[in-house]
Amino acid sequence: MTNRQTAATETLVDELCHQDSRDHKTIAYGGGALLLASAFGNGLNYAFGIFLARTLGPEEFGLYALALTMFNMLTLAVVFGMDIGAIKFISHHLGEGLDAKARETLIAAASMAFGSGLIAAVGLGLLAGPLATAVYSKPELVLSLLLFAAAIPFATVAIVLISALQAFQTVRYTILIKYLWEPLAKFVFAAVLLWAGFQLLGVLISIVLTLVVSAALAIQAVHRLVFSGSGELLVWSTQEARTLLTYCLPLAVSNLFGVVAPRSDILILGYWANTQEVGIYLAAFQTAAIMALVLSAFDTGLAPIISRAWSQQDRARMRDSYQAVSRLSITVSLPIFCCLILFANDILKVFGPEFANGAVALMILAVGQVFNNATGSANTVLLMSGHSRLVMTNTVVMGVALLAATATVIPFWGINGAAIAASTTFILTNVIRVIQVWRLHHMQPYTWGLSKPIAAAAAATGILVVLQNSAVMFPSPVLGLALGVLYLTGLLLLGINQEDRLVFQSLFSRVRSLF
Repeated sequence: MTNRQTAATETLVDELCHQDSRDHKTIAYGGGALLLASAFGNGLNYAFGIFLARTLGPEEFGLYALALTMFNMLTLAVVFGMDIGAIKFISHHLGEGLDAKARETLIAAASMAFGSGLIAAVGLGLLAGPLATAVYSKPELVLSLLLFAAAIPFATVAIVLISALQAFQTVRYTILIKYLWEPLAKFVFAAVLLWAGFQLLGVLISIVLTLVVSAALAIQAVHRLVFSGSGELLVWSTQEARTLLTYCLPLAVSNLFGVVAPRSDILILGYWANTQEVGIYLAAFQTAAIMALVLSAFDTGLAPIISRAWSQQDRARMRDSYQAVSRLSITVSLPIFCCLILFANDILKVFGPEFANGAVALMILAVGQVFNNATGSANTVLLMSGHSRLVMTNTVVMGVALLAATATVIPFWGINGAAIAASTTFILTNVIRVIQVWRLHHMQPYTWGLSKPIAAAAAATGILVVLQNSAVMFPSPVLGLALGVLYLTGLLLLGINQEDRLVFQSLFSRVRSLF
């Protein structure tokens, strides 16, 4: 090899390494920002749940849980995958320099999402009575369903627009709207209306008001970032709408199962159990779902990178980003998992003494969530590489399996049966996705770097178990803090590799910039 060829090869390697480093920093910086914001926003949401549980009591909180579950299911189902389609096609168009097509895709996605949300709102309004009385034998559920129905069109358009903005590789508006405005406004409005004596009605009105304003803020953000200064009129493109629908229709089917099935535990539990048990299960479910926020935050940065890498057929970039997200998500989520297992009873008592009955369900749900984080972002890789039909098949099969499992075990084991069915199906779904990514792209999410956080978490947990069983009684918050310190110490002693060091430096830069 000549000197010129050697120099060219070294230059290419340097460029590839620089690209990998930049991608990792993008995932860490954007994902880290979302993680910090979601820790704040979802922390407020979690506190909001505790506030409602203690203010309303288990029975009314269970009623709220049923109505909220139906609202969330219907809202996410009628988005029809437009949020994912918007990220994929807008990222693709921007990667090719087709800014006008990216704007047309955005308009098509938001318009169709709002239209489907409007239809869903009318449908839920008409069915509110039969659902409340004939299915659940809870007539007091009608008002809750009617108010939630009014919020559906605003929620769907906000979901799609916020996702579309992420394709422009900015998470600023996601943070401002989803993680700052919504939890703060919901909390403040509800507190004022509860103080005024409106009880559950006040809570529902506060949620509707918050989502209406969220949609308005998302529209304003899109106008400022995407259309301001472009000089273009808002144009409906039939071609872009058709392309988007072709991609999203399989997702619509998968969404139907992917949204309904994971929430079937609460719906079926509501049929067999009283509202108090539904409220206890929701508290356990929301607590375990804290771990899902970690993967979701880093996945946000991964999706546009995978889409662009796939359009350029850069498989090395896809693999490195896929593994980076897996490593980051498991590193951050392991100490949370250990805390949920060790302190399940004490954590749920914060909602109220009766909620401690859900401790076993919380531990079971936590196992499913940590496995989800450990499998990385296989579903995102499948979606962003154009395999929406495969995702649809996966979701339909696993959705049917979950519905069958929950319907079978809940009548016998109640909330623990619901947790077992949910976690088992969740684990099987992720195993299948990882295998499919390997068969299609010869990529898997695991590296030897995962052994370090696992070893650190195991050592920290072992020490905590010894402390819990010692003669000295330590308060749970002190033990939780000790777990975090021991975990971080273990990571430092085992050594942080160069890639992760770059990632954590980016996260530190984000934290420092916030202050």
